[in-house]
Amino acid sequence: MPTCQQCGYKWGWIEAFLKMFTFKKQLRCSSCDSSQYVSQKTRMLLSLFIFISISLLIVPLISYGVPKGYVLAFEIAAYALVIILMPFIYKLSNKEEQMWQSCISKRSELSLRQLFINATIGAG
Repeated sequence: MPTCQQCGYKWGWIEAFLKMFTFKKQLRCSSCDSSQYVSQKTRMLLSLFIFISISLLIVPLISYGVPKGYVLAFEIAAYALVIILMPFIYKLSNKEEQMWQSCISKRSELSLRQLFINATIGAG
């Protein structure tokens, strides 16, 4: 369950579930009223759930001739399960974190920029 990083207040399932659907980046702690954000790791995990459901479940099921009604029923059940379990997956952070910040370091970003500069200078 989400825990406020400022005061340590542990959110309940209903509270976390309702705040999940506000679609705001900044969530408010009910106890200390501090700003909390969904952590980078949590957002990446939720993105992974979506990727798995689309690429590893829908496409193969349709490719093997499973009737579309069964695929749709399976997807609805899978999404319902993920939505019910989401409050248990949520982790909070005191600051807003970039989605792919840890995946792309500044060093690799600079080297990509340098490659682009070298390619444009060499082509000219």
